[in-house]
Amino acid sequence: MSGARLKAVLKLLVICLVLTPGWWLRGDVVDKPSLIVVISVDQLRPDRISSEFPGGLGKLMREGRVFSRAQLDHAITNTCPGHAVMLTGMNPAKTGISGNEFIDRQDWEARYCVADEDQKHQVIGGKTNRSPAYLSVDTLGDWLKGNDPGTRVFAIGGKDRAVITMAGHSADGVYWYDREQVKFTSSRYYEQALPDFVTDFNGTDGSTGFRQRLPERWEHGAGRFRQDDYPGESTKFGNISGHPLTVGDSDDVGEQIYTSPYVDIASIELAMRVAEEQALGRRQGTDLLVLALSATDTVGHQYGPFSAESDDTIAKIDEHLGLFFSFLDDKIGSEAYTVVLSADHGVVELPEWLKADGRLACPLADGRINVIPFVLEMTWHVYKNFTFPFGNPTSLVKFAGSQISINHTYATNHGIEVDAVVASLKEFLEGKEFVKTVWTPAAFMADSSATAALFRNSYVPGKSGDLFIQPMETCVFRSDGTGHGTPYDYDRNIPLLFAGKGVSQGVDTSVAHSVDIAPTLANLLGLTVPAELDGRVLLVQEPVR
Repeated sequence: MSGARLKAVLKLLVICLVLTPGWWLRGDVVDKPSLIVVISVDQLRPDRISSEFPGGLGKLMREGRVFSRAQLDHAITNTCPGHAVMLTGMNPAKTGISGNEFIDRQDWEARYCVADEDQKHQVIGGKTNRSPAYLSVDTLGDWLKGNDPGTRVFAIGGKDRAVITMAGHSADGVYWYDREQVKFTSSRYYEQALPDFVTDFNGTDGSTGFRQRLPERWEHGAGRFRQDDYPGESTKFGNISGHPLTVGDSDDVGEQIYTSPYVDIASIELAMRVAEEQALGRRQGTDLLVLALSATDTVGHQYGPFSAESDDTIAKIDEHLGLFFSFLDDKIGSEAYTVVLSADHGVVELPEWLKADGRLACPLADGRINVIPFVLEMTWHVYKNFTFPFGNPTSLVKFAGSQISINHTYATNHGIEVDAVVASLKEFLEGKEFVKTVWTPAAFMADSSATAALFRNSYVPGKSGDLFIQPMETCVFRSDGTGHGTPYDYDRNIPLLFAGKGVSQGVDTSVAHSVDIAPTLANLLGLTVPAELDGRVLLVQEPVR
């Protein structure tokens, strides 16, 4: 080739580079999914799902990358912190979400994790305020919007604290089920009014909208694991098939739907409506759709994870996720999207069932801690030792879940040594047979154990408590049903599944955590992420060896 022709070719190449920047990377761009779907299934233990399921859950298990040793990497295993870590890539210590609630040290009031003092952020149709104000870091959705302002980010689910903490600060739409309004709503932080399609989905009363498709009662089979009507189950909505759903007192209907699989069915239906109305996954960039399913938690708390009710809930989720994936296949193509499914936490089984099966480790005969007498006894202990005779013990000490906060200002003003209160309460609590350890921040900061590391990952200065109660294994702080919130494996073990575009099928037995989800997706999309992430990139594209 002559020098003149070579110069002409090089000149043409330079023009192409200027006019179409990044064209040499276009193969990578084309290979990126047009839609990321992140599904959280509240309180889902990994031993509750199977590749033999016929619907969406089974499909993910069969066709996706299954991380069989996935866990939470923090100790306070509750809904708000568990959801916040998924799409931030940071543990609660950095997200600012210490629990579902925390004690505000300034005015000594309990604060909800997605509450907001700004009246401009009122719930649409409600009386409270909601926003990600207490979430101190960005999410995957925020990273996507920063990289491409045209990215569409939406989140739909049963709980406000789930969708808000996953959607982040700059989402286009965030919708959750409001038990009081018996409809899906949002916050004026995101938009001033609900879109017409959400209003239409809600309907005007029970005769229109999604509620008209609900049965009067939730009927289900006997379950695969144990008899219906098992000892220890809650009787609030009946503990046998035929639970009231849309019948009964109108004030109860919202709660009845919330404590049933139908809240998840409605959430999935609304997610499809959002995807259709917003044309998600049908543009040149990548959109994000978050689906936060909550019925496994609301049902699980009442009846336990292996009850007939929970079994039916999982079956319905499996069925309707199958319909959801078929919808996406039809609208944008099966090779156009990537799915991640995980959970915010697990749960302990009913202590009555554990006892009958010889697996109850709790030293209490029935495995249950009677909360009211326990709190009253602790309050009396504080009163007689520190605020007697005229002081209010709750002005000095308050609970927020398993954390106990001490009012340092009150203590100083009344000549009370904070360290003395901490030491006294620690001794009092560790004298209870159902308490294994009472951690202080100083203790877990200095301890090299794995459990101490989990508490460090949960500790948020200024929001977390002065003491953390770790109960004995399988002890439940409820008079019926069951719970979670501990650092034990049954509360930390979670499913973690990746599937679809850019994912190679197989079972990966390496240790993985929910905090790894965001960096893994960011790596798949080629996004620049904050340097301080706690999560790591999981290998989802290479074949499992």
